[in-house]
Amino acid sequence: MVLFDIDKTLLKSARGHHLSFSEAFKKVFEVDADIDMIEHDGMTDQQIITEILKKNGIAEEEIKSRMAYCTAVMVDYFNEVVKDEKIIILDGVPELLEELEKNNILIGLLTGNLEPIARAKLVKVGLNDYFKLGGFGSDDMSRAELVKIAMVRAKDKFNFNGSVFLVGDTPKDMEAGKAAGVKNIGVATGKYSMDQLKDAGANFVIPNLKNKEEFLNIIR
Repeated sequence: MVLFDIDKTLLKSARGHHLSFSEAFKKVFEVDADIDMIEHDGMTDQQIITEILKKNGIAEEEIKSRMAYCTAVMVDYFNEVVKDEKIIILDGVPELLEELEKNNILIGLLTGNLEPIARAKLVKVGLNDYFKLGGFGSDDMSRAELVKIAMVRAKDKFNFNGSVFLVGDTPKDMEAGKAAGVKNIGVATGKYSMDQLKDAGANFVIPNLKNKEEFLNIIR
């Protein structure tokens, strides 16, 4: 099974997702804030919400009590704006997904995105059907837990208990895979270099997803 991160691994980030946080902060907590206040690459959406609001003086208990409402506002906002989003698929991604499917490899998602936002992005670019399951930012705040959740879903739904590879572009992806005991493939399509991904726990590093043969050789 191969579990893919979305933003900067499969797709160029959607601006509407970024703006959905600010919309929810304002509507739910009356806080005027932007997620670029923190280094958020590789964090789950619930983690980002918590960190930003704490920085703005909101108590953790209050954040927890309104988390469901906050994420619902984000999803509603994103569903409204996604039709006007220009989401770009990174080079080689459709060809690689097609090749993995042909080789009967189970393909899933491992993303900090809330599941409805993750799926909406992939529907928009015509890739959603490749991804049979996943671990999402709506499932848990911890990225390592998301890997475990995805593995349980694979076992329950497909009776899967084979090798698992996690593909991502940030050190946090690599740390999560390591903590969950799976193999990591670092892809340098975001802001982190191959060396930085290797240092964070990548078992394999590649510059991008263009070379499908190289990728298949890794997982074989």
